[in-house]
Amino acid sequence: MQKIDLIIKNGLLLTFDKEPKISSIAINDGKIIEIGKSEHLEKKYIPTKTLDAEGKIVMPGFVNTHTHAGMIYFKGMADDLPLMDWLSNHIWPAEGHFLSADFVRDAALHGCAEMIKNGITTFNDMYFFGDEVAKSAQKVGIRAVLGEVVLDFSVANCHNADAILAYSAMMHSKYKEDELIDIAVAAHAIYTCSKETLIKSAELAQKLGMILHIHLSETRQEVKDCLTKFGMRPVEYLDSLGFFQSPVLAAHAIWLDENEENILAKKNASIAINTSSNLKLASGFDSFATYLEKGINLSLGTDGVASNNNLSMLEEISLTSKLQKALNDDPTILPAHQMVEIATLGGAKALGKDKEIGSIQIGKKADLITIDITNLEAQPMYNPFSHLVYTLTSESIKDVIVNGKIVMQDRKLINVDESELIDKAKFYREKIIAFRNGKD
Repeated sequence: MQKIDLIIKNGLLLTFDKEPKISSIAINDGKIIEIGKSEHLEKKYIPTKTLDAEGKIVMPGFVNTHTHAGMIYFKGMADDLPLMDWLSNHIWPAEGHFLSADFVRDAALHGCAEMIKNGITTFNDMYFFGDEVAKSAQKVGIRAVLGEVVLDFSVANCHNADAILAYSAMMHSKYKEDELIDIAVAAHAIYTCSKETLIKSAELAQKLGMILHIHLSETRQEVKDCLTKFGMRPVEYLDSLGFFQSPVLAAHAIWLDENEENILAKKNASIAINTSSNLKLASGFDSFATYLEKGINLSLGTDGVASNNNLSMLEEISLTSKLQKALNDDPTILPAHQMVEIATLGGAKALGKDKEIGSIQIGKKADLITIDITNLEAQPMYNPFSHLVYTLTSESIKDVIVNGKIVMQDRKLINVDESELIDKAKFYREKIIAFRNGKD
């Protein structure tokens, strides 16, 4: 018999090419090595740990393709405001005062822990002090793609765009062998990055084989300003700069015309849908029917909790599916099965990781979650995909495994003390209140 790290037994396995069925998973060295009946695996392997998933769905962990983990302490600080008012008069002043390595490390630790509790096993981040975010992600045990936000002005730990790009290159070198951390080039947006900065960002991504992560066509005003300044719409402008030579993940992308959709489809770009944030900030929303028809890869992001205000991927898939049905006057668009696939395998593809994560397959990384389906609210259940999109909440997520390691069991975080995170959040809340009242 072979000694292995973990067996997850007797769970209802969700795969995208077969009907859900009760099965067990053998895991070793961070990977899925066999899927089969419990009695068969237990005769073949001696696991260091066994996780009983009876009465639970076992599925790929969610992939959050657009967020800002280090903004966690600004959750609920400023709400019910237009995007630019929210940014200019509330978020940016608070960041200008508080941003430091310690602040971001503490906030990111909280954010990573909160993502685990929402069943997120991989997140794609755009923020500052990426090295500190990496340390927090490693401590919690979550997989991350980190982008140091590229801007044309001095921010946080860098004085200009060139310094930020140099920092990104350094981070890529530092973490290129890390099992959990990857680095992206995160050009903030076309209105905060000059033509030269966008070109340099694209060149660095192409040179080092990194994805490009950018806010794109998030508001009507962004499109209007781009047409006025460049005589082109945002996607057309980026295409004219050669921006799509590397894989691009566009966050939001809700104000596209047909030509822009064609460009994204032709260039194999992906979109990170951020429905909750877009609705809350009234940035707008678009029908994704033509995106799907053209074969544009869709993924889901929560955005940062300062603009959402939570990290629930179950809420995102539910809201997105229902909104799209209403927008298209079509209850068949984005059915539950497809919505769950977008939130998992679609996210993995957007990050260039679909051969490693995003589905339950032998040889893939063991990034998995279990979801309780024995409680009153889950009864009766006919279709687990339907329950995930229309019925269950994050409280039903019980266990989280990342890279073959249990990082949450029965909703208890394994690698961090939740009470310490709560105390730290309260500490920063008092400091932020004092700042906003002019006392700090």
